[in-house]
Amino acid sequence: MLRKIRRHFKEKQNPHLKTQRLEYRRWRADNGETRRTRFPGLTPESTIFDFGGFRGSWTQALFDYYGCRAQIFEPHPRFAAELEAKFAAIPQITVNPFALGGAHGSFPISDQGDASSALKTSGSTLTGRVVAVSDFMAGFEPDRIDVAKINIEGGEYDLLPALHAAGLLRRFGLLQIQFHLFDTSHIAARDEIRQQLSHTHRCDWSYDFIWEQWSLKPDQP
Repeated sequence: MLRKIRRHFKEKQNPHLKTQRLEYRRWRADNGETRRTRFPGLTPESTIFDFGGFRGSWTQALFDYYGCRAQIFEPHPRFAAELEAKFAAIPQITVNPFALGGAHGSFPISDQGDASSALKTSGSTLTGRVVAVSDFMAGFEPDRIDVAKINIEGGEYDLLPALHAAGLLRRFGLLQIQFHLFDTSHIAARDEIRQQLSHTHRCDWSYDFIWEQWSLKPDQP
């Protein structure tokens, strides 16, 4: 009962939280997690990007299914070290112990398991590193990234506009994005990013602030 009362007051302050809760129910009812690791077009020659690697389960699943090459980006120092140990014997998987964003730098990151974030830094924090996405992509081959998963606890509001500004979105064949709602300002920020994405990609499906998928339009080079 107390939990419901707290939820009521939170949703009264930010009505979109109720919409998010209902969207999560719809995601569960539609067995949405099955959409997360099944991409029939992938092959061992495909390349995937895992933004927010955490324990590496998403990359592991795609590698097991398709044998594709993977780049994992994980700025949390402990998680990155665990990923490097986990995939040390698999040369097709590279662990990058940093995030990609608009500019080089560092940032405090909370130490809260899969909810660790640069936008929620209460409690103990660690230092994460960020590399400018334009610099990283300038030297990265192949040109096409077949699938990218973006679950970076608010970092999407830096990464995706940086990709758009640098004209790099068209290098991604498919994007699966989890937008986070830490603040009501993120509603407008998500809308703006979706508008940017619509220039190069089409939205295949969307569960607001849960998961959504965008595929590159056929007319993009």
